[in-house]
Amino acid sequence: MSVNLTPLKTATLEDGSVINVLRERDNKVVGRLEVEGILTHMNKGTPSRKAIKSAMAKLYNKSEELVVIKYIRSEYGMGRSKIKAHIYNDIQRLKLFEPEYLLKRDA
Repeated sequence: MSVNLTPLKTATLEDGSVINVLRERDNKVVGRLEVEGILTHMNKGTPSRKAIKSAMAKLYNKSEELVVIKYIRSEYGMGRSKIKAHIYNDIQRLKLFEPEYLLKRDA
């Protein structure tokens, strides 16, 4: 599966890090948008899940409680991380499909 390298959307975190959304998949059956992207954080540590969650919520005009960060995979020494997030339409669907440990981790 190939990924388009042209960003679909871009968001800037408070510390100046930039999220470039490279792939969006609207999963109508589950009721969520599945988002993959690259987080660029040159000369800084990897931003917190909370900061990424907040930026994604603003980017998609959703409440932070509807956003789940599935993973942040940092590339050692590169100042870049791959991220995946699920953005739900309602809280009931989120609780039905997301594992409990991820909900606790994102709290």
